[in-house]
Amino acid sequence: MRRRSVLLLVSGVLAVGGILLPSIQEQQSTGDTRITGVVVNGGHPIVLGPSDSAAFSFSVTAEDNSGISSVDSVGLWGSNYAVRPASPTQCTAKSATVSVCTGTASVDVAKKQIFDNMAGVWYLQATAHGRDGDRRQEDKAGTFSVLKAGQLANFGSPQTATKGELITINGALQQPDWRSQTWVPNPGQKVTLEFCAKGCRTPKAVAQVSSDGQGQLTAEVRATGTGTYSWVYPGTYWAAPVQSSPAQVTVS
Repeated sequence: MRRRSVLLLVSGVLAVGGILLPSIQEQQSTGDTRITGVVVNGGHPIVLGPSDSAAFSFSVTAEDNSGISSVDSVGLWGSNYAVRPASPTQCTAKSATVSVCTGTASVDVAKKQIFDNMAGVWYLQATAHGRDGDRRQEDKAGTFSVLKAGQLANFGSPQTATKGELITINGALQQPDWRSQTWVPNPGQKVTLEFCAKGCRTPKAVAQVSSDGQGQLTAEVRATGTGTYSWVYPGTYWAAPVQSSPAQVTVS
């Protein structure tokens, strides 16, 4: 991935998808100003379905021996020229040297502000200014994730079975297509089938399969006792984890 995600290339303003964004001129960091922490969306991934939008906050912690005057030029960016603007920050001094500066940003699938190849790891870029004129610019001051949501169905399992009987559990895994704003199959993903015996606290993995070209899942297992079966998808760097509803099977 090329990190020059349109935020860094020119001064003035830059048009991206019809939106005018402030951009950061390349500038040298000077002095002892540091950015010591970044938190986006409370530390949680931003998860989007087929036509979802999300508004979220961020905070930037900065330090300078003279104190922090401001944190500005904040931008959010990812792969394939993904970019979102941020609001101006408001800074609160936590000590004589440390300030926490907060702001907000948003992303909207329906407004075509993000596309499928932009899911994954994103970065927050910012410049912190010390009261003595020092400054610190970081293109990757912090990281966060923008992930595709998922749907995982559980179907086709028998309601009853005989102990030792070979039973079939089916499922289907879907992902959002942000371009068409619809749910589509999610093929080639490893998904685990878990069994939770009646009264259990910790499910046990009983099978692992890969979704086929239509996102379909099929596993054959021996019925060992009454309990529930659930499909569990761990997610990837671009997709959020998801779990199906449990299917009850009574074994006699």
